Amino acid sequence: MREEIAISNNMTKKILNVIFAALALSPLLCFAQCTADAETSSPSARYELSVKADESENSISVDMTVTVKNTFADNLDSLVFAFYPDAFTLKTPLPVDPAFTDAAYPYGLNAGSYSFLQAGGRDVKRVSLCETPCRIEAFLSSPLGYGQSTEIVFSYDLTLPVCATRYGCNDFSVNLTWFYPVLCRYKDGEFAFEEYCPTGDPFAFDCAEYGLSLDCPQDWQVLCSAPQTEKDGTVRKYRSEHLRDLAIFMSPEAQITTLSGDGYTVNVMHDGSRAYAAKYALDALTIFSSAFGDLPSDEYSLVFTPFMTAGAEFSNAAMISSSLPFSETEKTVAHETAHQWWYYAVGSDQVSAPWQDEALAQWSTLLYFEKRDMRGYADALRKGMNDALTDYLSTQSALGEDGLCDVSRKITDYRDATDYYVTVYCKAALAADICAKSVTTNEFCRALAVYAKRYALSFATDEEMFAALDESGKGTGRLFRAALFAAKYR
Repeated sequence: MREEIAISNNMTKKILNVIFAALALSPLLCFAQCTADAETSSPSARYELSVKADESENSISVDMTVTVKNTFADNLDSLVFAFYPDAFTLKTPLPVDPAFTDAAYPYGLNAGSYSFLQAGGRDVKRVSLCETPCRIEAFLSSPLGYGQSTEIVFSYDLTLPVCATRYGCNDFSVNLTWFYPVLCRYKDGEFAFEEYCPTGDPFAFDCAEYGLSLDCPQDWQVLCSAPQTEKDGTVRKYRSEHLRDLAIFMSPEAQITTLSGDGYTVNVMHDGSRAYAAKYALDALTIFSSAFGDLPSDEYSLVFTPFMTAGAEFSNAAMISSSLPFSETEKTVAHETAHQWWYYAVGSDQVSAPWQDEALAQWSTLLYFEKRDMRGYADALRKGMNDALTDYLSTQSALGEDGLCDVSRKITDYRDATDYYVTVYCKAALAADICAKSVTTNEFCRALAVYAKRYALSFATDEEMFAALDESGKGTGRLFRAALFAAKYR
């Protein structure tokens, strides 16, 4: 039974237009072989979630048990989780860049809320619930030894914000992403907690096993990043052994278009006007699989919904803005689909090195159009990136700024969304393109396939990526590094 525990819940217009249009531009056999090279083992965390959504659409109850196995250190005194719904309560700074406030809250600024009813476990002495924004720490009664496991139980209620962001609800769908306490990555002798950042993707987590029991109205359409295993009335069950995140999308009035081919199945949730996007996604999966190797899952979902930027990626899924014009849809779908390789299948530190997955996803988008015999369009995208970068550098230089577009910065060190976009989506992607042209596109794809195989369902630093790329024998990693870091545009 859920037990009550009181807890206090207490540049220029041109560049900004470019950002809005392009921020997201934000089968198992192969990967069974890949994981051996990636030095991966069984996930350190297993999440079992029971989620109930009521007819009001923005009221959600969650019961979750997470089993954590200590594969990190000799002894652990506590476990640290990120709980990002706290960022949407408005008791902290807004979870969006100021330039996007109106786009994120088109219905007016409003706060979400949450109430924990239970947080603890047999081995837990005390739980600190968001005493630091978005951070939950479970202090253990005794040290958890290496190889030992423990369970933490969370029960809580969510009132979702009404907004056009990754998390919340709008007049079309309920978007549950990063809605649960997620175990932080363990690195350098500690759990690497990061607050929710309004710019970019502040998500750097290991793959884990997920089980979900979802109770929602029977006539709602649902897409989930884990495959569905069962449906019984209003209850649907899902499970996956390896996800970097669990995302759920629900809509009382959506249509779902399904298209299969080349070993993949694509599902598209939309309002009746975006069925054609399934073909784009299937084409992208086919092109990228041929270039980089197959994905760990054969099912992929797109959700067209009111969204503040062009798109956002999740494991086996992506959100796409339903307000995108037809001319912007294909490149956004291609970019977000590329993130299934450069985010989900191969993890990287999106906080310390946000360019790492975005540069590869951007370059993969160029590859997509070249393979589709649309080289002119690919060249237009290159020119757009170069023009945005040049305009920004000229404007900032005129203001006396220096040290511009340095890719070595953490996500929290960028000045604003414009700085982030031109550095991560333009400069870094153009560096990848310079490298590809130097060694040929085919050789760059071979090098990326080595990288994808070595770090399948694992994590790679930028230096590990460069080293993997160098295994192609063409100096690919060295060329990429030089293009990225040789000039800081001072």
